[in-house]
Amino acid sequence: MKWTTSDLEQVLAHQQYIDTMIVPLCPVSLHKDQISLAEQREDLIILTSEIERTYKGRVVIAPEFTYLLGENNKLDRLNEWHQEFIQSGMKHVFYLTCDYDWKQLNAEFNETLIWLPALNINNLDETTQRVIVDKQLTHLNALFSKIWG
Repeated sequence: MKWTTSDLEQVLAHQQYIDTMIVPLCPVSLHKDQISLAEQREDLIILTSEIERTYKGRVVIAPEFTYLLGENNKLDRLNEWHQEFIQSGMKHVFYLTCDYDWKQLNAEFNETLIWLPALNINNLDETTQRVIVDKQLTHLNALFSKIWG
């Protein structure tokens, strides 16, 4: 389910089935040497769109959690998001990122942080893009299945 009015109305009406929130974590910067951050975001958008299609009726894709590189309180802000989603009835919250800095905080997330290498798939032809996304989805399917039980 997407973060739209019509989808969120369905989420609220069927929360016993829709129990998982996916949160893309996207750093932002306008520094010239950080253009790769936009590529990371593009990769996450492509992947979360496929996750939404695959698990429509089970997951909700949250708006992107954006933060500045080197931001001191990003973990505190993210914990607030997490608490909001759990208190609203979500049983599972997964975080997707290409930012390796989050990987260092993996212990804080109990298997819910999913780090993906930035592949710049948006610049690949559609066939190659599809192969890469399908491989990533295979790994995510296994992880989701393990955690969902």
